[in-house]
Amino acid sequence: MGINVVVKSYRKEVEKKIDDDLTKKMERVGLIVENQAKENVNQLPPEHPQVQTGQLRSSITHEVENTKDEHIALIGTPVKHALYLELGTINMPAYSWLMPAVEMSRDKIKDTLKTDIKAELSY
Repeated sequence: MGINVVVKSYRKEVEKKIDDDLTKKMERVGLIVENQAKENVNQLPPEHPQVQTGQLRSSITHEVENTKDEHIALIGTPVKHALYLELGTINMPAYSWLMPAVEMSRDKIKDTLKTDIKAELSY
């Protein structure tokens, strides 16, 4: 009389849970930096055209891209002159708003990413 042993692997389920969790975390990271970038644009000098029109602020968005090996939060704007504002030109000083948003959000980003996934797994 033999004993039958069945081994069930939950690897795919665990990997999917981890992937989904990372996607959610990167979505939160994108939103954190997007909101800070919008706040930074609000801090531009009142006479600056971007403050007057609100075009730049309203165009700042984020999206998350997932590949097999990476989860990436992209924060930016399709407004072409945003680059000149961020970096400055020969005729205009830089009014950086995006890179400082990342730096200013560093602690929130760390806290978001280091949430323990083990507590969320239940198998």
